[in-house]
Order: sequence, then structure tokens, then C-alpha cells
Amino acid sequence: MTREEIRSEVRIKRKKVSGIQVAEMSLRVCEKIVKLPEYIRARRVLCYAAMPDEVQTRGLLWAIRHSGRELFMPVARGGGSMDAVRVTDDTPMKPDVFGIETPVSDDVLPPEELDLALVPGIAFDRSGNRLGFGKGYFDRFLARCRCPAIGLAYELQLVDAIDARPHDVPMDKIVTEAAVYVCPAAENR
Repeated sequence: MTREEIRSEVRIKRKKVSGIQVAEMSLRVCEKIVKLPEYIRARRVLCYAAMPDEVQTRGLLWAIRHSGRELFMPVARGGGSMDAVRVTDDTPMKPDVFGIETPVSDDVLPPEELDLALVPGIAFDRSGNRLGFGKGYFDRFLARCRCPAIGLAYELQLVDAIDARPHDVPMDKIVTEAAVYVCPAAENR
């Protein structure tokens, strides 16, 4: 399948999942995340605010902030770039151009100083390849990170293979409601 066919097929599958299923599966994913050694060791964690059919992260965002860790959220900028912006209880939030709640702050951390990146995607394969929305924000950002990148997904988002492009950054692990998949990228660290 082409990248666009995979995007289309997985989006259709995600839209068929009920709100209750989204909540249940998201909770299971988030419970697995906080038990990972990468999370336990991390002090500075990047985590996204979820769109309606993505793994929901509201509880995870709260847990990161209130666990003694520093929370950073991705903020898309002009020219396809993205920043990791620090979030505290007092940080104002507003919807970005995609309608995603993002922090309004200039408190930016260089990507290489993160300890862990929790990453959304439309589809993943077990080799760690990730298919996003096609804008390249996360890949450009992750290429500058030195930390593990962990994809959050529902099991239904896993596909047999994604044709990786040279600029694509593979995930170290993929966490679904059913399992934690260790990818070849993690084995090479």
C-alpha cells in the first residue's frame, strides 16, 4: 500500500472507534507508558495534546506535570518547524492552526535536551516506522533529539509495513493498548 492508502485506511478505522473505546484504550496505553524504564528515568518529557481520534493524553499530561517531571508540548511554527514548549499549571493554552490545544509561551527547550518524546501518528509498523500527517513537523524535530521516541497508538493503527523515507525518524518503541513493541531503532541505541 502507498503511504496515502495507509493514511486513508487507518483514518477510517480510527473514526469507527467509539468514544468509550477511545477512553478505555487510551487509558491502557497511558498506564503502560508510566511503567516504561524510559519514562521512569525521564525528567524532561515531550507529550502531545491529542486530536479526538488519537490516543488521548490529557491524564498523561497531568501525570507528567505532577510527578516532578518537566512537561513540554510540541508547538508547530511557520516553515514546518516545531518547538518543545514548557508547560506548567499556569501556562495559558489556545488552539493552534490545527485546532490542537497548545501552550502560549516562549519557554522553549532545545530538542537535544529532552529525555523522552511521546509521539502521535496515523500509522506505525513494528520496525518503528511512523506515518504522520505528511507535514514532517515531528520528523524534523525528532532528527535533532537524542532521547528515545515512543509512538502512542491503538493496535488498529499498526500496519505490516510503511515505506520509510530518508528523513523519517523511526520510533524506539510503540505502545498500544495491547502491547509494548520494541523496535530495531531501540536495539541500536
